[in-house]
Amino acid sequence: MTIKTQFLLFSLLSGLIHIPTSYAESSSQAQNSNQSIVLDVQNMTCAMCKFTIKKALTSVEGTKEVSVNFEDKTASITFNPQKTNTKALIKVITNAGYPATEQP
Repeated sequence: MTIKTQFLLFSLLSGLIHIPTSYAESSSQAQNSNQSIVLDVQNMTCAMCKFTIKKALTSVEGTKEVSVNFEDKTASITFNPQKTNTKALIKVITNAGYPATEQP
């Protein structure tokens, strides 16, 4: 195999390596499929409760973002509905001692 043939082969193969970057669009579509909910949370008696609630919610696979507001007694959650659902999120914080219901 000559140097010219090797260079041509190398050029063709290196071009194939860069093809997967065109799939970046599909990951942005997956991000757009996230769902957000707000839960009313009971039994929040101190500012430290929000850390327990956040830890419980983030332990659920598919949870993307969690924000707990002690003053409003709410939890805002963004999650991947293909990996979890509202019922599972409510169950995990209820099991942690904080019963919750979805806001309308």
